[in-house]
Amino acid sequence: MQRLDRWIAFLGLILISAASLSAQTRVRRYDVTKETDYGIVYRLPQTEIEVVLTVRELIYTPGVLASYADRYLNKKASETPAHTYELLSSELHTIGRPDSAHQYLVVFDKKTIAPFVKLTDTGILYSINGGEELPKSLSTARPATQLLSQKSSDTALPALAREYAQAGSKAKQAEIAAGYLYDLRENLMNIVTGSVDNMPKDGESMRLALDQLRTEERRTQRLFLGDTTERVTQYVLRYTPSGQELKDYVLARFSPIAGLTSADDLSGAPIRLSLRILEHAPELSDKEQKKKDKMLENSIVYIQPGEALVSISYEGKTLTEGKLRLAQLGAPQALAPKMLNLNPSSTTSIYFDIRSGAVLDIRQE
Repeated sequence: MQRLDRWIAFLGLILISAASLSAQTRVRRYDVTKETDYGIVYRLPQTEIEVVLTVRELIYTPGVLASYADRYLNKKASETPAHTYELLSSELHTIGRPDSAHQYLVVFDKKTIAPFVKLTDTGILYSINGGEELPKSLSTARPATQLLSQKSSDTALPALAREYAQAGSKAKQAEIAAGYLYDLRENLMNIVTGSVDNMPKDGESMRLALDQLRTEERRTQRLFLGDTTERVTQYVLRYTPSGQELKDYVLARFSPIAGLTSADDLSGAPIRLSLRILEHAPELSDKEQKKKDKMLENSIVYIQPGEALVSISYEGKTLTEGKLRLAQLGAPQALAPKMLNLNPSSTTSIYFDIRSGAVLDIRQE
């Protein structure tokens, strides 16, 4: 019961964290006019790491004649129900969250022709004078939990003779079911080889006849071998770096019996996140910081992000690893608004990464 309570709490945290991410991220155009004093307030992002885990869940239900599978089918079949989980894959991604500590006002020169800014619905700067919309890969948020596929078992019983239901023992039922299964296979082979007197008249009729026989074969075989329901689910775990290196941080836990559980549920082995800094903005002295703050005034401020090597491990094995650009490892930089007026015959457009705050592209449109 304690494990269930912890799992419910863990799932609740996932769902709460997804509330602001379940919808699409949209960008909105803001025209810079006299009414806005030729300025727009925007935010730069704080980078958040997304760990995407794909888990397969298998639910095995033994057949009613499982103990006779070895005798009649020469196959071993478990008589015990089983519920297991398997980690199939993992991926690393980043998203951007608005950073209230990096909120700026950009003021444009009055000579700039019809400037406009595009911000996300959370106020993160996407573009200045940019005609392109946010790419679909960035606008579509990953839900915290998503069922990718499900294979349910066929619960219908085979059309066995009345003798099966009237049999006084499991042994007799197994004998009758096995005989029926062998007859089905023989009929299948006869149709395939053309060894029957009344062959199906056309290809479609043959397909229907074969499908019906194969369905009956599967249903009869299931009495001995049981069946398995499969679900494949994608989970998204999120972590916001602090700007410091990290070693073996426990994101969640996983076990083949309990599946994905919360970090404090000791029924599973830990899924760990490690972060090693590759590039970090240099520390500035007080004098240097004041000079930089002055430079950022009345400028278009963006982030020059740092870079980190992030790895996800489970039971001593690396599941996935990648280099990620993180705003928390970088520093604000400045672009002069007057650069938008360099070419009077065309519009200078600037695009920014809504995940890291970096400048992606500066071009004429």
